[in-house]
Amino acid sequence: MPARQGVRPAIDALRARLAGALELGRAAGWGEPRAMTAALEDVRRRHDNAAGRPVAADRISRAVAAFRRRSKVADLAQLRYVCLGAATLDAEGRCLLAEPALRARLFDLAETVPGARRQLKCFQALLRGYWSFPRYQEAPAAAIGMEALRGWLARRYGQLLSGGGGRPTWFTLLGRHLNLLGESPCERYGPALLRGDAGELQAVIDGLAIPADSWVKQEAVLAQAKAAAALPDSEWLAVLPQLLDIAAGKAGVEVSARLAQRCVALYLSRHARCETVGRHEALLDAAIAAIGNPWQRRPAWDAQVLDAQGKPDELAREMVNGWLKDWLIAQFFRLHSADADDRRAAYWQRYAPFITSLWIGLDSKAMERRDNRQGRFVRRSAGCLLLTDAAGDDEAALLLRIDDVLAVEFGDSGRGLQLFRWSGLEGKLQRRLGSAREAKYFSLSALLAGEPEARLAHADEADAPWEARFDQRLRPLLLRR
Repeated sequence: MPARQGVRPAIDALRARLAGALELGRAAGWGEPRAMTAALEDVRRRHDNAAGRPVAADRISRAVAAFRRRSKVADLAQLRYVCLGAATLDAEGRCLLAEPALRARLFDLAETVPGARRQLKCFQALLRGYWSFPRYQEAPAAAIGMEALRGWLARRYGQLLSGGGGRPTWFTLLGRHLNLLGESPCERYGPALLRGDAGELQAVIDGLAIPADSWVKQEAVLAQAKAAAALPDSEWLAVLPQLLDIAAGKAGVEVSARLAQRCVALYLSRHARCETVGRHEALLDAAIAAIGNPWQRRPAWDAQVLDAQGKPDELAREMVNGWLKDWLIAQFFRLHSADADDRRAAYWQRYAPFITSLWIGLDSKAMERRDNRQGRFVRRSAGCLLLTDAAGDDEAALLLRIDDVLAVEFGDSGRGLQLFRWSGLEGKLQRRLGSAREAKYFSLSALLAGEPEARLAHADEADAPWEARFDQRLRPLLLRR
């Protein structure tokens, strides 16, 4: 009996809710065809969202494979599946959009399927693929297909809009943000993001059901970087630390390696145009991590770090060139010279603009040391490190190439400076120095066994310091340049 008493209030509540729903139905005109049709259209307009119903990935992949074989679909459901999978890269790296004939056929089917609502569903499915496309992966042919899809979506939106009739809320929202179907999809949101206001962008992401891992968020990172690059110097310098954190993926947005390269390249190009350009430690680390050593990876730099005209930004490259050479020279003598010789560091820093390549030879113990200063030194020396047959810091070597001269300094200043002709080196030594391998082995003893062009001691004389004698030997080389 008590159990029945507990059930009764729940039944009464259900009866009241049903009665309310029926009253609402009578008000909407249930039983009247026109009123019911209008109510159904209102439900669709309110609840047809941009994400659509989830579909099993295997169904999509099977439909895409069948369409690739036959260039046709069996029914409307299969057409929707093909639209959903058209922008997906398969296990072999293929993408339906990358195949011009299939792409054109699919677009034609999506435009001519009977019924305005079905055409809208095809548009919606292709739009989902557009948001999910792996934009920052290396797939050139697929990227061309993606651009074709972007153009088709922009054109098709206008056609569907001119067709009249009710439209879902997501369709109307997309109309207010057609920039997402343009060449600079997120530039509009950059200034607000830079101010810390992500409201407009987040509303679009939510309203259009853009996936969390979509390229849209990454493109927004680039838009924020471009907005920052337009700031005056003082404001640029203030936001640069924040921008570097974002590019490193430390601000809650996952940043791909390719996007990080684009962002850092933009930062470098902008920073090189500051009125005063002192060494920026965090920017230097970001440049090496994202793009690499500027004199060892010159092609990569010239391909990625571009000026406003789209040409290799020599100003930015030489800025980092100078920073890195200056720092590596100073740190070599501070960390691997018994007397922490600042005079030798200062001397070679003056020649940094003429040094075409630089290498640092260390023994295995020095390579393995990972205290803070040595760890940073090894990271910034990436590509320049030589594992040598030297023993200890006294035999650590700094090798500097200036035109046809290879200058060799040692941790022990008492060993003096040795100059070799680059063109006179054995071929295997030249090839080993020119190799891009990390921490490659280099026989320092084999180099020193050859006859040097000159040996110069770091000893002052009565009438001149040692720097003057070194200059007399080196400056004629620079005059030839």
